Amino acid sequence: MKTSSKTLFFCMMIMSTLMVMNSSSWISMWAGLEINLMSFVPLISTTKNTFNSQSVMMYFLIQSMASMMFIMFILTNKYMFIYLNNDLIKTLILISMMIKMGMPPFHFWFPEMMNKMKWTMCMLLMTWQKIAPMYIMSMVISLNKVSILVICVSAITGAMGGINHTSTRKMLAYSSINHMSWMISCTAMFKKSWIIYMVIYSLMMFLTSMMMYEYNIMFINQMNFFLKNKMDKMIIIFLMMSIGGLPPFLGFIPKWIAIQYMISTNEFIMLTIMSISSLITLSYYLRLSSTMNMSMSHSQKWMYMFKTDKKTSTYIFSMNMMLPMSILLMNFY
Repeated sequence: MKTSSKTLFFCMMIMSTLMVMNSSSWISMWAGLEINLMSFVPLISTTKNTFNSQSVMMYFLIQSMASMMFIMFILTNKYMFIYLNNDLIKTLILISMMIKMGMPPFHFWFPEMMNKMKWTMCMLLMTWQKIAPMYIMSMVISLNKVSILVICVSAITGAMGGINHTSTRKMLAYSSINHMSWMISCTAMFKKSWIIYMVIYSLMMFLTSMMMYEYNIMFINQMNFFLKNKMDKMIIIFLMMSIGGLPPFLGFIPKWIAIQYMISTNEFIMLTIMSISSLITLSYYLRLSSTMNMSMSHSQKWMYMFKTDKKTSTYIFSMNMMLPMSILLMNFY
């Protein structure tokens, strides 16, 4: 695909998400989701191979089914405006958005598709492609038994699903499912708080995907041959800990916010389940980094032999260590 075509589809993808977030009716939201689908499919079909064709068809069919459910549910509503009074319609719209984001029990396509794509497309699928469904979900979700069940199941599935996998892309896919549970908990308790979580999560995924792409890391055993210098090794370890939500790294900030909301609403059972699931996800992040840390570095032919610029390394390191600075500023003001 030509660069001009990629730029066009990429701009369409961005504009469609903004269209969803600025819509005043469900129909225009549905149209934005469809434009988003039609712009993302050409981006993931740039390379022609069997795995890529499978991922394109898988994504198209799943998203089309979810969009069909969404338009069917909103057409059954008497007034097709933003505010809904029917709890059943809200729940059905919630289910359609869960399918779009790959949340349990509709998550089986998500890790498989992640495992068949390049790191750049994986990063977009884990971050930008979740913004529009998440925004629609924030319009209909509230803290009730259904949402608590969805949050707990997503947290447990994301934690347990990534334990036995050796593919780094599948591990990050299940980690994304776990992070979605934290994001939905923020949304259910305070509507706009998921935006903070999404921004920080997207930043962490961007930095991690960039490092994985540069060294072409697809499996855990390739971590044995990962890095040449101590700075890059330290960066990837800190990134793994940050995604796991370990203080004092950047990834702990959104989980800290969610924990405060859950304490204020007395949702201690949900907090316990999500905290334990977060510790499980942290365990396989530590496994990912310890494999690299306890082995000698070698160079293999699948590596791109890309040397990370010192400025880039310093930038990633400083971004990941923003939490102590944030705490200091909050205490100061």
